[in-house]
Amino acid sequence: PGPRSTMDKVTYASDTTAPLPSGANLSSARYGVAATGNSTHGYFGGGYPSSIAATMDKVTYASAAVPGANLSLARYFLAATGNSTHGYFGGGEPGSKSTMDKVTYASDTTAAVPGAALSSTRRYHAATGNQTAGYFGGGEVNDNNTTSVDKVTYADDTTAAVPGANTKHWLFWWWCWPFCVFCDG
Repeated sequence: PGPRSTMDKVTYASDTTAPLPSGANLSSARYGVAATGNSTHGYFGGGYPSSIAATMDKVTYASAAVPGANLSLARYFLAATGNSTHGYFGGGEPGSKSTMDKVTYASDTTAAVPGAALSSTRRYHAATGNQTAGYFGGGEVNDNNTTSVDKVTYADDTTAAVPGANTKHWLFWWWCWPFCVFCDG
């Protein structure tokens, strides 16, 4: 199967998954997207439908999907994380990117943040974070597998490599696609 636009909802309390109504679908079928969100909304950005997308979809958990604020450039195989007020989308393809976009949830606006660019180009990576910082790790850097991790500090929108946080093994999600976010290589 090719790219999809459908969405499923996971109910944490019961560990169940169910498809959402068609009104909650992404605006276009695509794969290689990244997503982040807070307690009320989710943001799905980038991807690869028939051409590389900068599209951002905003999902209101209580209702349906509506268009969000597009990424600063079209890309796919990027990663995203965030906190309750902002989301950060970093790296991706084509041609391996270091660009970091910041989504402000309150205004649904997105802008590239040069001071928060990843320390090197990165694709096929994963991200996670908490209320103060996000971590982008693994994937490929300059066409080589990597264990390196970058930390984005939300308070000042800066990014730095964190050698002490490197992963034990390189992380590369492509090998298990489409069934997981990333795998231990």
